[in-house]
Amino acid sequence: MKLHKIKRPAGDFCFDVELVEEDSFGTWLAAMTGSPWNAPHDSGTLPFDVLVLLSSEHHWVAWWVDDPTDRRLEIDVCLVPQRVTDGWRFVDLELDPVRHEDGDIEIEDWDEFTDAIRHGWISVEEATIAEQTAIDMQASLHERVTPFDDEG
Repeated sequence: MKLHKIKRPAGDFCFDVELVEEDSFGTWLAAMTGSPWNAPHDSGTLPFDVLVLLSSEHHWVAWWVDDPTDRRLEIDVCLVPQRVTDGWRFVDLELDPVRHEDGDIEIEDWDEFTDAIRHGWISVEEATIAEQTAIDMQASLHERVTPFDDEG
């Protein structure tokens, strides 16, 4: 199965993933160490395991990243993910709430977000959705609301 992360205007960043399960939170996918990925400018394999949660009902995709130098929970704020023939696809809206293993929480990539708006890659309506979703997800990370607690 594939997970397509569309970045405007860069294109399709594609990850090989496996279906773990579907439950009330959404669809859980896994990409294990060594799983291939490719992007318009590069390709490679993941250096660590990743667990992904997404749903066609939310403006986010959650990534539990098992990076030994910075284990973290990253949220890609996005347009609502869609099922496609080979897996899932979502359009990234640049803002990324992140909770690091040490408990620090931040929203990353404000500069990329601002640049995308300026260039017209993110509409005014999408920007409003992105900002509100980022703020909501930052609060969920802080409060450790299930499934954004320590277990995932």
